[in-house]
Amino acid sequence: MYYSFMKENKGLAWMSLVIITLLISSCRHEPVLMEGTPPVCFQDQVLPLIRSNCAIPGCHDAGSDEGPTLTDYDNISQYVEPGKPNHSELYKVITTTSVLVEFMPPSPREPLTQNQIDLISIWILQGAENNSCLLFPCDTLNVTFAADIFPIIENYCKGCHSGSNPSGGIGLENYDQIAAAGLNGKLYGSVSFASGYVPMPYQGDMLPECYIAMIKIWVDAGAPNN
Repeated sequence: MYYSFMKENKGLAWMSLVIITLLISSCRHEPVLMEGTPPVCFQDQVLPLIRSNCAIPGCHDAGSDEGPTLTDYDNISQYVEPGKPNHSELYKVITTTSVLVEFMPPSPREPLTQNQIDLISIWILQGAENNSCLLFPCDTLNVTFAADIFPIIENYCKGCHSGSNPSGGIGLENYDQIAAAGLNGKLYGSVSFASGYVPMPYQGDMLPECYIAMIKIWVDAGAPNN
């Protein structure tokens, strides 16, 4: 009887599904900010990963027809409710499991890693400020791939240089790919805006001097997997 009723009232059935989905979504608990969590900074951590994964050419870059522009704080902050990730459109689209909300980045692009999602969540919980927290002087005494180089690449480069069709045909998803780009000169040439190389990040600001120095030190050491 129930099946027959729902079959004959498809509109009602669909409306019920929508209401149930929205109710479930609205009941999601906000992430909790653990005591002692280090500050997450917009300019140095959040903005680079959004530019790399979302504000790419033809997507959410300046002048794009694919929805909101996500290239700077003023634009990004329009989709964020400070202190409330689950009420922030930016956070919803990168974590949604609902068929009613388009997941971002869209397929076939790679989704954000859990670490990147956590950075955005913590930044929102901490007030979603337009802050910067690069620490100087730059520590270049013990540069390692795992602790220094990979996080830089993941934040600034991986969004464009991943998946089945990476930008420029250059993938930067793992050690082998990153080391190859380092040893053939393309990685340092691009991030240092050297003549003859395509400046990277594409259409973005040059990396902080500390990060460029770390990449050079690592490459000059033979790009070790350390």
